[in-house]
Order: sequence, then structure tokens, then C-alpha cells
Amino acid sequence: MGYLSVKGITISSYPHKEKDRAVILFSDELGKIKANMRSVRSGSSKRSGLSDEFLYEKILLYQKNNWFTVTDVTLLDAFVKAKSNIDNYKVFSYIRELVILLTPFEQPDTQIFDLILDTIKMLELIDAPDTILASFILHFLKYIGFPVKMPEETRDTYYFLPESEGFSNFKGVTVDQETVKEIIFLSDTPIKNINPVDNTKIILQLLNNFIIYHADSNHFNKFLETIEKLSNI
Repeated sequence: MGYLSVKGITISSYPHKEKDRAVILFSDELGKIKANMRSVRSGSSKRSGLSDEFLYEKILLYQKNNWFTVTDVTLLDAFVKAKSNIDNYKVFSYIRELVILLTPFEQPDTQIFDLILDTIKMLELIDAPDTILASFILHFLKYIGFPVKMPEETRDTYYFLPESEGFSNFKGVTVDQETVKEIIFLSDTPIKNINPVDNTKIILQLLNNFIIYHADSNHFNKFLETIEKLSNI
């Protein structure tokens, strides 16, 4: 119990009690945590807006038992440029969904923290949201212990099978050589160094099927249905 100072990114935010908001943060020191921001829904609050999703903040927490309360917060970056592009919404949605679904609470992971931060920064640097998203998913899966297995050798025909942890020698969905090269490039290259690739639609389909198989989550299926509907608007 006591005070803790962290840097964190708000992943999700929802009303709590009459004037508070509960937030899910991914922090540099504690990993994913749930915390209460008091009175931020009050019109007179100086911290109104500081509980919005995908803000990068310096946060002072008070911990009592298993509950965290935000006692002070300083905005470091609101990622205004990234949020001004409607096409980036899908990337933010995936980050929220995968972090909430697949990361445990209070388990520090600086790789995931840096990945989230670098991913959002890349949305402000290059106009290639699907490439950035594919890179994020590949690295995220690697960091949580479910890496996509890459081909072991150069082949005329490649197969992708989630049950075989990724690429398979003998069965699965066929994948062309150019798409395989792009997947390997995105998997091996830090997200802050990537360049746009062409076959992101196919890559994301493969990765979604991989997540569906390993997460065994109806919630993720519903999430994908929502994303598909929004993409068709």
C-alpha cells in the first residue's frame, strides 16, 4: 500500500459512481491496472478529459489492497494527429481489444508498453494504418507468448494453419510468396522502423484467424463483426 508514480496509457474508460470514471491503464511499472479517477465527470473538475481513452500521462497512484486511485495526473501526449484520421480508429480498437482480452492485470511488461506507445506514434508518422496494425499484432502475439511461427525454409507453396502455430509445411490456407515476405518483414522489424506493405488485407485475415483459434473467444468474434460493419460504412 502507498503512493506509486507511473507513466501510463489509458486503454479503456467508463463511468463509475456519480462523478468518477474507472480506467484501464497500461503502465510502464505495473502493466495493466484498473484505477479510479475521482470527480472527473464534474464540469468544474480540472482533470475533466484526462480520463479519455488513449492518453499518455504521468500518473500518481494510491494503492490500497487491490485497488488503485489516481491522485494526480499530468498529460504527456494526447496523440491528436493520430486521432484526427478516422482510418486509425481500427488500430486503436484492436489495441484496446487485445490488451483487455489477452494481458493479465498487474504484470509489468515494458515490451508491450513500448509497443503500444510506438504503435500510436507511428500512426502520426505514416499513413498506413493496416500495415501498422499488422505489425502491432505480430509483435504483441510474440510478447504475450503466442508468436506466429514463420516458414522454416523457402518453398514454392506456403500454408498457414493456426493449429500449427502459424505456417505449416503441408496443409492450411495457401499464401503467396510476396505476402510471406511481408509477414516476415513485419515480424522481424521493430514497429518504429517499418514501411508500408501491400498485402495487409490478407495478412490481417490470417492474424485474425490465428487469434480466434488461440484466444477461443466469442467476444473477439463479435469485435471483428463490429469492425467489419464500421469498415463498410
